[in-house]
Amino acid sequence: MRSAINIPELSTGSIGTIVGYSRVYGGYVGKLISQGLLPGTPFVVLSLNLPQGAVQIMLQEKIITLSKPEVNALIVETPLEDEID
Repeated sequence: MRSAINIPELSTGSIGTIVGYSRVYGGYVGKLISQGLLPGTPFVVLSLNLPQGAVQIMLQEKIITLSKPEVNALIVETPLEDEID
């Protein structure tokens, strides 16, 4: 079974899927949804070392830079080894 994690726990190049949002950062949910970051959305981590804790991810159709609070608001999971194509 996969466990829910946060994006900073991943490494550059990792594939993840959004599974939900942290209640602590609930005020960011609307902005995340407007950017297309819905549960079930896959992404690739492009950079974890941007200034002020920002992270850059790539969705199927676009690249997004997320602020630290936005990153912390996302709950993600990674595919199991046998699920990777």
